[in-house]
Amino acid sequence: MKLAISRRLFALLLTPRPTTRHSAARVLCTIAGFAALTLLALTPVIAASTNIDQQRYHYELAKSALKKGDSDAYARHYAKLGDYPLIPYLDYSRLRKDLAKHEAVDIQAFISRYEDSYLAENLRRRYLEHLSAKKQWPDFLYWYDDRLASEAMYCKHLELRANSGDVNAWDELAELWLQSRSLDKACDPVIKAWRNSEYWRDDYAWQRFLLSMEAGQRSLARYCASLLPKSYQNYVKLVQQLDAKPYLIRNHKNYRSPTLDMQQVIGFGIRRYAKQHPLKALEHWQRYESSRIFNTEIINQTKIALVDRLMAKNELEQVHRLLANSPSIRQSDTIEHLLRRYLREQRWADVVAGIQLLPQEKQQSDRWRYWNARASTLLSPTAIEDAQKTYRELAAKRSFYGFLAADYVGVDYELEDADTQLDTAILEALAQKPALRRAKELWLTGRSNEAYAEWYYAMNQLSARELVAAGQLANSWGWYDRAIQAMIAGKQWDELGIRFPLAYKEHVMNAADTTQLEPALIFAVARQESAMRAKAKSPVGARGLMQLMPATARQTAKKQGIPHRTEDLYKPDHNIKLGSLYLDGLLDQYQGNRILAAAAYNAGPHRVKRWRESSDGLPFDVWIETIPFKETRGYVQNVLTYAVIYGYRMGEPGRMITQKEANSLL
Repeated sequence: MKLAISRRLFALLLTPRPTTRHSAARVLCTIAGFAALTLLALTPVIAASTNIDQQRYHYELAKSALKKGDSDAYARHYAKLGDYPLIPYLDYSRLRKDLAKHEAVDIQAFISRYEDSYLAENLRRRYLEHLSAKKQWPDFLYWYDDRLASEAMYCKHLELRANSGDVNAWDELAELWLQSRSLDKACDPVIKAWRNSEYWRDDYAWQRFLLSMEAGQRSLARYCASLLPKSYQNYVKLVQQLDAKPYLIRNHKNYRSPTLDMQQVIGFGIRRYAKQHPLKALEHWQRYESSRIFNTEIINQTKIALVDRLMAKNELEQVHRLLANSPSIRQSDTIEHLLRRYLREQRWADVVAGIQLLPQEKQQSDRWRYWNARASTLLSPTAIEDAQKTYRELAAKRSFYGFLAADYVGVDYELEDADTQLDTAILEALAQKPALRRAKELWLTGRSNEAYAEWYYAMNQLSARELVAAGQLANSWGWYDRAIQAMIAGKQWDELGIRFPLAYKEHVMNAADTTQLEPALIFAVARQESAMRAKAKSPVGARGLMQLMPATARQTAKKQGIPHRTEDLYKPDHNIKLGSLYLDGLLDQYQGNRILAAAAYNAGPHRVKRWRESSDGLPFDVWIETIPFKETRGYVQNVLTYAVIYGYRMGEPGRMITQKEANSLL
């Protein structure tokens, strides 16, 4: 006990003082008081129980006692916790319960001791909020951290700095100011001081006025306009007129002034007009641009808006021409959108030309190398040899396009499975890290949000080799989604055993027997939907391993005569059973076509019906590439790819696309 207390005192003596207002005597008294409290609360006795079930029992009782304010019961149960991983959560709750009763050194001691936990950051944030509420500004400045501050606290921090003579605070305030939304009212005092200082410029109000008008925030725009002097009011009036009547931009004589402000007015007007009539807006923009030299930022902003509106109207030639003539406005997403339009219309020459507009890195991606080869062979028989070379290079990769390319040249898929074997000592040492012990215990006791937070913090402190070990540990615990996440964090893409676990295999095999689905397909859908997280819940309410919506699950269960409650969707066996039955029904609906079934599983059969009706019979790879929803496009590609990997993992290799699927027009 003496040794434990002396270590705590030593840590406290090394802790920097939060402010100069603490005298040495006061700090020493604080440390002495904290050490006394430690006797009762922070240092468990040597004779404490080491049985995990007993520890959990006493932990819950200590937590209950703390909530009730029963300090004797709290100390009694706390003393029996031994090395229980979740002790920091009691310490945190005790400190947070009444921050006013604790000294800064108490807070600092906790933060220093548990810096590997998100609790340290949480306590620091709470303490910062407490200091702000109590207007303890010297301490507030000492503890301030941009990462933890609200907008109100950030503004107060800027105000305090500006009052102390830090002129950089005004520059930071300008960055905060220049956005198209209202700021927290707590920012009003520092903004008022800024406007009355020599560092305020009328241009700040003008730029925010334009941003607000562009975003349709007219109330905020009126406020910004009220801050502008008379010299700006004509420009304000022109912008407001163009907002109400965009066609007025056609009256070029009203916009002859050569100033930068007038250029911004013209740009706003063209962009506003383009929402209704993009071709006419382009025509007038070209006339304006030919008669004066515009600011580069205005040119780019306006042309990008024109491209977006022209794309929406399917004016592909105009889009291509703008992009070809203006390298500075070439955005990868826009060009890829254009390319998919070309693919859908099977305009192969335009596909090849459009790929050349992409940044070099994108051109060399698996996706666009595949489509360049595919389009080239359809344009010219002489391109077949080069295309075959590209396909063979792509076939050496484990990816959707690599597998497609392998099918084209008739070679086996490359799976690239690392399966790293780590020394047992490394795994054991990592398992004893406090952060991982906390994460595991939180997960086992059902405190998922806290478990994930602890895991996230722990991963940020590990080397690549330790990340592999962490993944193996989580996999062995059955915490499959965190094992997968560890491989992603460490970019360990070839660790297929961890990235694609054969989790809940018995339930998958039972479902496969019931439905005649391929087990690899069930695994692939579950892996894509939830990363094998049994209690996953999406923002829209999908639940469990195969992410079933409650209504879909209810209908499927009723149709099959299966007893069902919504909460049962978090049970792996029940979720896999219903998910597989629903997937099997989709496959029946689409005559066994997994491409359409996967798309419908993600986006719904009604959308797939609409997409097929508008496609007029496309090759399967074109149909997949041109699925309108980016999420569904990636979903279908992943499910098909993952099915190949799971087939390999189960010793039952298969082709990604069946012959029937390859021959079908969608």
